[in-house]
Amino acid sequence: MIDDAQHSALQRMLHQLPETPRLILVALSGGLIGLVVYEIVYYLNPFTPRATTSWLVSIMIAVPRQHALHRWLTYIDRTPYWASLGRAYLLYSSVAVLTTLLNYLLVEYMQLHHRLAWVICIATAATINLFLLKRFVYYDSHRRSRQ
Repeated sequence: MIDDAQHSALQRMLHQLPETPRLILVALSGGLIGLVVYEIVYYLNPFTPRATTSWLVSIMIAVPRQHALHRWLTYIDRTPYWASLGRAYLLYSSVAVLTTLLNYLLVEYMQLHHRLAWVICIATAATINLFLLKRFVYYDSHRRSRQ
């Protein structure tokens, strides 16, 4: 377990890096954690279509995790936590709808393996989020970087 002093030291160390490497680090670590969560959900999921419902459940689990990782490690954001989490849910939920439809198309119609569809969907979600996350969720950080 990381105590507050270690947490602050790690956060200070990471915030000495430019924002882009922090963003990449958080995206990759979140993606790896997301793959593990997806595999567990997929294994336990009794619903059909299995891959698509597993994708949807795992991406909804990912929202608070990714929000916390980005807030803590990527962006220096002073907006209230719950306000930014609410905006994160709006953004991620919109992306979840689009990528769930994409997942369904890839797995059910194009007959791609569910893990390949996961990679395509996570890459699509990451690309969309890359352009919108800072502007709409962490807008305090976005405003300060433009000044």
